[in-house]
Amino acid sequence: MSHISKILVVEDNPLLLLDLCDQLTDLGYSPVPATNASAGAHLLDATVDALITDIELGAGPDGLALARLAANALPHLQIIVVSGGVLPTVADLPAGAVFFPKPYRAETLLAALHRSSHAHAA
Repeated sequence: MSHISKILVVEDNPLLLLDLCDQLTDLGYSPVPATNASAGAHLLDATVDALITDIELGAGPDGLALARLAANALPHLQIIVVSGGVLPTVADLPAGAVFFPKPYRAETLLAALHRSSHAHAA
């Protein structure tokens, strides 16, 4: 069975990033914050259990590009993509990734990560 502990959180809105990271910490997870896709890509490694990324990340690559890069580099990584302005198609998301519109609850994201984690472990 997979265990999720370290979660890379990529969000360009500092308040949303801080809020989600604080909630994850309060729930016993180890969030790793990044404010853009390039920084997120540099923080991706085998110690990261999951990725939560916004789609719209300002200048540079978007969260969908980061999600595809992450899925290719770490095939068993749990990925959640969020957005308040973009509604991606299934084809836009890497296989196994889940989309949630903003606003969302941290508990909802975590439940999806754990469902996906159990599916990969089976």
